[in-house]
Amino acid sequence: MNKKPPSKPEALARWNGSLRNEHLRLSNPEVYLQVMRMATADLQALNLFDPLELHDLCEQAQAAYSAALEEQFAHDLYCRASSYNVVPVDGHRRIGCVRQGNYYEENRTEAFSCDGMVIQESERLRVVLRTSGELGVIHGLQLIGADGRVYHLVETARMIEGRILQGVDDPDAYRALIELAQAAFEEKEWVRYRLMRDRVRYSPFTCCPTCCDSFAQREDCETCHGQGFVADSLRIT
Repeated sequence: MNKKPPSKPEALARWNGSLRNEHLRLSNPEVYLQVMRMATADLQALNLFDPLELHDLCEQAQAAYSAALEEQFAHDLYCRASSYNVVPVDGHRRIGCVRQGNYYEENRTEAFSCDGMVIQESERLRVVLRTSGELGVIHGLQLIGADGRVYHLVETARMIEGRILQGVDDPDAYRALIELAQAAFEEKEWVRYRLMRDRVRYSPFTCCPTCCDSFAQREDCETCHGQGFVADSLRIT
């Protein structure tokens, strides 16, 4: 028996449901835009919308995507396409890592391909281990353990369009990335800025706590020796 095609209000309601997926929009804008393009193509295939209506829907999706590129800078959300080090807030040695939704314990000896998984239930993200149940619940970029302990999720890489976007471990290349990101920001080229900014974030360096990468102060800074940044062990993979 053939399934009855949706009515125009039903199809539009489904499309709006995808448009309002705020977690996907802010955590992975590129995938969000792909989802919206597919949803709009599905509407077009139904022959229920005229070209002007479809154009308006495309404009809405593009505007939501563009806004996400700016809003994302103020929102830190877990992204399934990313890899993270799991580090206690009161320590500097990771207990494990999350890679594209799979959890791996540090110094693991199990024969399983992974030790656990990130599972999404409605608006809740849980890390569930194969053998001992729930490790904790993810809020933003923190993992709240079942025992009450709090862990940072420190992003180290992200899968974008089938390719892994990583940082760099060469100090000169890292300085060049910082300058390129700053130039893109000043020119309001948000897509390029996000790519450069993310590569900066994934690199195993952090802003010098003494000179704060101030051009006037970093030359004589004894902490970073003029580089403006220092090694960040939390991002070493």
